[in-house]
Amino acid sequence: MSRVHPLVIPACALVGGILLANWSGPWPGWPLLALAALPLGIALWRGLKGLPLSPWLLALSLLLIGAGLLSLERTAVLPPDHLAHRADGGQHQLIALALAPAQPATRGRRLLAEALSLDGRPAKGRLRLSLAHGIAPPPAGSRFSARVSLRPVTSLANPGGFDYARHMASQGIRVTAYAGKRSALKVRQARAASGPRAWLMAARQRLARELDALPRGQGRALLRALILGQRGGLSGATREAFGATGTAHLIAISGLHIGLVWGLAFLLLRWGLAAWPGLALRRPVIKLAAAGALLPAAGYAALAGAGTPTLRALIMIACLVAALWAGRAYRPAGGLALAALVIGLVWPSAPLTLSFQMSFVAVAAILLAAGPLARWLRGLAPGPRVLGGLLGWLGLSGAIGLAVWPLAVMSFHQLPVLSLPANALLIPLVALLTLPLALVAAGVGLLWPAGGEALLTLAAWPATGAVELAVWLASLPGAVRYLAGPGPLAVALLYAGALAALLLPRPWRWGLGGALVATGLVLWLGFSGPPAPDGKLRAWVLDVGAGSATVLRLPSGQVVVVDGGGWPGSRFDFGRQVVAPFLWSRGFGRIDVLACSHRDHDHAGGLPFVLRWFGPKELWTNGAAPKGGAYARLLALAQARGVPVKGPARISRIRRLGGASLRLLWPRPGADVAHLPPNDRSLWLGFGLDGSWLWLPGDNGPGVERAVARLLPPGGRQVILAPHHGAKSSLTPGLLTRLAPSAVVFSSACWGRWPSPHRASLARAQAAKARVYGTNWQGCLSLAVHGGAWRVEPFLDPPRPCRQVMPK
Repeated sequence: MSRVHPLVIPACALVGGILLANWSGPWPGWPLLALAALPLGIALWRGLKGLPLSPWLLALSLLLIGAGLLSLERTAVLPPDHLAHRADGGQHQLIALALAPAQPATRGRRLLAEALSLDGRPAKGRLRLSLAHGIAPPPAGSRFSARVSLRPVTSLANPGGFDYARHMASQGIRVTAYAGKRSALKVRQARAASGPRAWLMAARQRLARELDALPRGQGRALLRALILGQRGGLSGATREAFGATGTAHLIAISGLHIGLVWGLAFLLLRWGLAAWPGLALRRPVIKLAAAGALLPAAGYAALAGAGTPTLRALIMIACLVAALWAGRAYRPAGGLALAALVIGLVWPSAPLTLSFQMSFVAVAAILLAAGPLARWLRGLAPGPRVLGGLLGWLGLSGAIGLAVWPLAVMSFHQLPVLSLPANALLIPLVALLTLPLALVAAGVGLLWPAGGEALLTLAAWPATGAVELAVWLASLPGAVRYLAGPGPLAVALLYAGALAALLLPRPWRWGLGGALVATGLVLWLGFSGPPAPDGKLRAWVLDVGAGSATVLRLPSGQVVVVDGGGWPGSRFDFGRQVVAPFLWSRGFGRIDVLACSHRDHDHAGGLPFVLRWFGPKELWTNGAAPKGGAYARLLALAQARGVPVKGPARISRIRRLGGASLRLLWPRPGADVAHLPPNDRSLWLGFGLDGSWLWLPGDNGPGVERAVARLLPPGGRQVILAPHHGAKSSLTPGLLTRLAPSAVVFSSACWGRWPSPHRASLARAQAAKARVYGTNWQGCLSLAVHGGAWRVEPFLDPPRPCRQVMPK
């Protein structure tokens, strides 16, 4: 244990307390903090008595402090004048301060702002403001007014899904706003900020203008991400390429970037100070250069937004400088532990973010692997230094990739097969060539705009080359695999085992470390599959906003996916981000049937990804011809992979599937539906067990409802997913009278331009004595039946507030 820096154990204890409170809390925060004072006081008393300071007492205190701080943060009440209390989806008159330059978005532009007043009353809180095309954004640091619609930040609430609302709340953003073409946006004061903050905002705005002057392209977008930390201009294909090659850390400003800035400034200052003989002879040039280089590194961190990785890097560099000035040996593990302590104490939720976790794990891997790797390479390759350096670079890249692999697979379900060669090629191109050139251009541009634009134009060449290289590598066959990752407990055991093997004394190292790793692998590989079939018919209506996606598990274990959600015009892939994580969370690595009710994007958008990575045995469609979009990609992918495509005629012949009854009520085999609107050609599927039925009618309208009503079994234990998301004319009286459903489920968005479900359809469902459920206020809905009534369980309990219609 003598090899362990004394700050490592307390830092692990603080992070452990935060994770524990996140897993099973929150708890009463102030009592935990008061309790933490006891071991802390004992530790300090021992120190005053001249006894050794016990790291375990300090660790116990910090464990309680971490749990208490996160509990206080989670239970904190927003002030009465916070924007979140008035984010109701309606129109409001906003006066705010623009905190950053506007950046490109999928539609128009967006920027970060701080509210000053709302509807003439004082207000506070950060918001993300989206601007329609054609609206000139307010410059950073300006005070502006606009007529905007306000909405709270919400998540798609599904098992295995990403909590977007919590992610945004960790950045202080709980409200989004939209300024349309009639918003009358007006800059009231060009420079409303003061002090260093005003200078920083002005600098960011000037650099943003210089970047906007470059030719459009992904090279310009990458430069913007590297200089300002704004990634809105990066296309979905570019982001996917860097993610698929395991180099996504290059497009997000991290400790690597801050370290390079400090190193470059250190070299320049050292050379400059050494060239001044009078100073070099009287003053410690190296110490002065190291301290002076902190200023440009801190300036770059502030310019880029000061995220967790940048703060971690700054704290570690500051520890290095302090050790240098004190004349003591620098131990990087102590700097890393100190960074974790500072960030965890100031921002308790930071250790819960993937950015924190991956950056710290990567740096820890470098610290632990660099020395042994160098010694091994010296013995293996005593030849030319270039070969040794190349092998060392590849080995260190492999160590980093292996270290972050459990986190990456758990979070992204993505295994970048080409991560090692991609990092070996792209890190020099991006971090060692593009980044220094871009930062020099930014520094020159703040003083001499014309010179800065010329250098930015030069930097755009390697930036464009890096994007094209990443896209090419990602397009290679087998470059990436998607799979179900380990759960949080398995990941924690894997890392605990690795730490035990590296830090514990020899008798315990391999025994305890190996046991922890083996337990983690067993939890992941042995228990990641689906549970055994239990004879029940189960269904999950996923929360996909204003779309539809349903997953069914049949009594014999077969899995059916009907529709996959989607947002027209958005680069958000519902298949990858919503449907697939849900399937993996349930242990479903393969599915049996993939069904697309019709070709509208809000139903078909997520299905291509599901077909590609879950290998369905059959694809069911309504027989519509492809006309571009996700539906066309779905059919093309099915043909390329040899997946049989079945239309209504063949589906109607299937009466039993996986121990459940199956009915296709619409379109009728052989019927001429070409004259009908696309919605009225949707598949109307039914899955039943022992007289209990679940009906999935797609977007069929009232005419189809009347046509199929007589084909439905009368009354009984039946549940229906409201046709067309509960539109005004859906759920006709004839359908409800015939069906007498025990429950009606609405798949609709919590916030949108058109309220759904419509009040009229909701009223008809309630008048029919049906229980009413909705994904917009309850999230994912789990349904199960086995010889009795349907059991429906919402993912959100209590339900979230929602502007759209909710049952009383």
